Amino acid sequence: MRRLTLLPILAVLWAGCATPPPNLTPEATQAFKATRVVKALDILRDAAIDANAQTPPLMPEATTRRVVLYHQSSVKIIQATAEGWVPAVLAGLTELEVNLPPSERSLLGPYIALVKTILSEVTR
Repeated sequence: MRRLTLLPILAVLWAGCATPPPNLTPEATQAFKATRVVKALDILRDAAIDANAQTPPLMPEATTRRVVLYHQSSVKIIQATAEGWVPAVLAGLTELEVNLPPSERSLLGPYIALVKTILSEVTR
């Protein structure tokens, strides 16, 4: 449980420090930004898996599966599209968040906020 509470703080600190190096090509800059989003999505997925692995589970397996499937589809969208993937990933995240029960939404809320923050940063 301690890992679940410290992880959002560390993730936010990590997320704020990453800006693309100025000498990257436009394609490399896009890849840099996509990697930041994928890493944030990994943190969201890992938080759901860790919450489900607790005894007793803090999150049911069905919700964990939903988060993992969202993660997989988002990564596939990012890999398949060079540009323009942010709206699709954000729409999926919003749908995932809306469909979570309140207790699970409060547990995953900081991680969802992290992904939304990074998505807003990569569109600048």
